[in-house]
Amino acid sequence: MATIGDVAREAGVSRSTVSSVLTGRKFVTPETRARIEAAIAKLDYSVNSGARALATSRTMTFGVVVRFHEAEFSPALATYLVAFSDAARERGYAVMLLTEPDGAEAVRRAIAGRQVDGLILLNVLDGDPRLDPISRSGFPAVLVGNPEDPRGIDAVDLDFASAANMLVDHLADAGHRDAMFVQWPEELYESGSTYATRFERAALRRAAERGVRLVPVPVPVGPEQVRSTLRAALQDPALPTTLLIHNDAAVAMLPFVLGDLGLDVPADRSVVSLHSGELARLYVLSYTAVESEPVAVAEAAVDVLCKRVEDPGAPAGKRLIVPRLDQRSSVAAD
Repeated sequence: MATIGDVAREAGVSRSTVSSVLTGRKFVTPETRARIEAAIAKLDYSVNSGARALATSRTMTFGVVVRFHEAEFSPALATYLVAFSDAARERGYAVMLLTEPDGAEAVRRAIAGRQVDGLILLNVLDGDPRLDPISRSGFPAVLVGNPEDPRGIDAVDLDFASAANMLVDHLADAGHRDAMFVQWPEELYESGSTYATRFERAALRRAAERGVRLVPVPVPVGPEQVRSTLRAALQDPALPTTLLIHNDAAVAMLPFVLGDLGLDVPADRSVVSLHSGELARLYVLSYTAVESEPVAVAEAAVDVLCKRVEDPGAPAGKRLIVPRLDQRSSVAAD
């Protein structure tokens, strides 16, 4: 089995330079890095993560703190978990899921026991109690969300406000002046979920600016409930025939409900949504949509957290992923 010394000799560098490439702790020129990576591939060298952890006093593990809210759509959340695992692995880190109902206690326990090198918080709320132990301890962490007060903790998320603006503008530019605003269940907004509330506020504000009337229609995420609620809404003559959707369960089920009712897009209904490309592939969705960018969000969050681990004293920052609109033929000119 090849050793780090074998890699150093093959690449013509010192052992410390090889270690710098493996840990990412120091800058190595691209040319030198390429030689070391070629040597690693040639010798089929694999890092002993246990030895590296002992040498660096690190676990080489990130904790992902997840709140499984019954009002959320678990298949969409799963795409983020996979993306975080992939992004962490690319940086040499494993991922540990922390899913206890008492998230603040799980965070305190992980910090006190040094179970992980850093924490990634999903499903962030405004006033989230999980932020307090992190803020008090200064433990490396990144929020996947954009709370009003991040408590001095790094934050990464899709720019949900810009995403909402894009979708409202797309409808307004096509001449639509009324739209059904298919939303998450009301309890998600009441809890202070940042991705839900920021999208809602921005959509309503932009709609008022553009002269578009949005009619909110909360839709539950249970399979039978979402189907029956959508069916009733689409058959209600008092509701607009244009749909702006921010609810992954609703957009996933929409093709089935349209099929049940014999309705076509865009002939009978115009549709825009915010959802991930993975969700679109799974449920064969062909609607104009803003991509929720789980991979980009995950990669940015892991990058930010790695930098925080290396430089705990750096000022905290916020990084918003710029949304992009994927235009399909799902909106008729009005």
